Amino acid sequence: MSRPQIPYSLKADLNGQLIGWTRVGNLTAVAALLDSPEAADLPKHGPTALHTAISFKRLDVVRYLIAHGFNVNQKGGTTPLHLVAEINSAEMVDILLDAGADATLDDMSEEGSCHSFSKRIEEPHTPFLLAAARGSEMVVQRMIDRLSPDAISSHEWSHAVVEAASNRHPESLAILLHHYPVPGVPQSVLDRALAGAAVDVGFDSAPLVGSHYTEESWRKGVQVFRLLLAHGACPNVQASVPNSLYWVDGIKDLPIILPVIAYSRGLEMVRILVEHNVKLPDPRAEGGMSLFARAVLNGTPDLVRFFFNLEDDEIDLNENVPGTHSSPRGSLLHAAASEGRLEISQFLLDKGADPLTVNHQGWLPIHYACEHGHLEVIELLWPLSSVTSADLVNQLFHLASCWRFYEHNPSYEARSIRLLHFFKEKGADLSSLDTLGKSVLHHRILTRWVEISHLRVLIEAGVQLRPNAQGQTELHLTLERQGSDLAILDFILAQGADNDINTQDNKGRTPLYFYIETHHYNSRSMSPMSIRDDVLDRLINLGADVDIPAASGKTARDLALEKGYSYCFNTERPRV
Repeated sequence: MSRPQIPYSLKADLNGQLIGWTRVGNLTAVAALLDSPEAADLPKHGPTALHTAISFKRLDVVRYLIAHGFNVNQKGGTTPLHLVAEINSAEMVDILLDAGADATLDDMSEEGSCHSFSKRIEEPHTPFLLAAARGSEMVVQRMIDRLSPDAISSHEWSHAVVEAASNRHPESLAILLHHYPVPGVPQSVLDRALAGAAVDVGFDSAPLVGSHYTEESWRKGVQVFRLLLAHGACPNVQASVPNSLYWVDGIKDLPIILPVIAYSRGLEMVRILVEHNVKLPDPRAEGGMSLFARAVLNGTPDLVRFFFNLEDDEIDLNENVPGTHSSPRGSLLHAAASEGRLEISQFLLDKGADPLTVNHQGWLPIHYACEHGHLEVIELLWPLSSVTSADLVNQLFHLASCWRFYEHNPSYEARSIRLLHFFKEKGADLSSLDTLGKSVLHHRILTRWVEISHLRVLIEAGVQLRPNAQGQTELHLTLERQGSDLAILDFILAQGADNDINTQDNKGRTPLYFYIETHHYNSRSMSPMSIRDDVLDRLINLGADVDIPAASGKTARDLALEKGYSYCFNTERPRV
């Protein structure tokens, strides 16, 4: 029977060993270490086994360590109570408070940095504020129940409300609003909290970029909105989204409706604001996007229809929108096509959007649909985009990158194959070169992960072997990137690449020369980029000429000698 693995480094001191055994919950081993004479020298600063026991929810070990004198206020970065706030355990709050834990201690280390949050703001925070920001509602409630009123400052209360709302924790927020000290939550705090909830700060701090968070966050955000508005938050105040414990790029003086449109995953938040008499601004008055355009960028069809009906008489269906990290600069149809929004693209076209509008780059909406591989949108736009020239067909074909296949992602492979056959049917030259001077087969060979099935798909579809713009053949490229994979090399050779055995590229390099040039020699290395005898054997047996000079004046034989590689090029090799 194999010996159980110890949960710490062999170089670990007593504290490290204690932390290791605590992590796996071995109370017997913990007790044995604490009974040793060295236990008297455990560190009085920094992380201890108590911190680990809390983080891993080892209640029995927590009680044992406290009973044996571990300091419940010792900072290991944060205090033990801060760690409890992270794991949302009311029972551990009781254990630590009963043992004398100080809930007013902050998370500032002796070095002057905070440890509770991953952020740039270096401002100390108490366990109460951390629990509110993390959504640990059981810890929030237990601290309110057990701490004296003066243990939680008015500053903490207000920040806790804003953090719970901004990070969309309705359960914690409801507790805070219910127990907020007399005379109640200030209007400014409610408004700041509503502004924070409008932008889902836990997921994306950039305004007006569309939805990037989960359905769960969206559902909780709706609950937070209802809570705050029911307690008197004003949807019309020009609130500034505050710097958050997680998120520091605050939005200044932005009407709440704008981030709501940008981040919503449905119509419910907008409807809630309308029910509470929100005033809808006209951002176009200051050179901004219309509300309808913002809804299009969001990508939620219900929002698009709502704001179209709201602004029907004033809508410019070809309105230009600024580019974002996910949408191109151009018309609304450019943005919808880029994101693959089939329903919205169809809606825009039905209402009169022009599919032939070009942006600053000279691209039509269909260019972006192709670039991102959105086949359904491509099929929608194709008959409307005047794709009549062979050059344009080939340009769109190369934008679609039909050569992309990803490991463990069969759906992406199926998408690429569908795109390939679509463009074949549309008359694209599948063997043509793109703006980089490569064919789809060249790109596929040069990727990190290649399987023969991927190459076969392209070749069976009709992709022909041909040199790239640098004169390098598929044999050159295979030897450069896949030379250590003999199965791929043999497959390429079987497709006719053996006819290119001595073809020279624009620099006069044969495949053999190119292979030696792009690989190295180290007698002790098994790297895929090492020169290999079996690869050279194949090339020599196929008739590779080692003495054809490149533009440099050197031959493959010269290069091998320069690299110290000993290979007898004149000896007949057994054929494999």
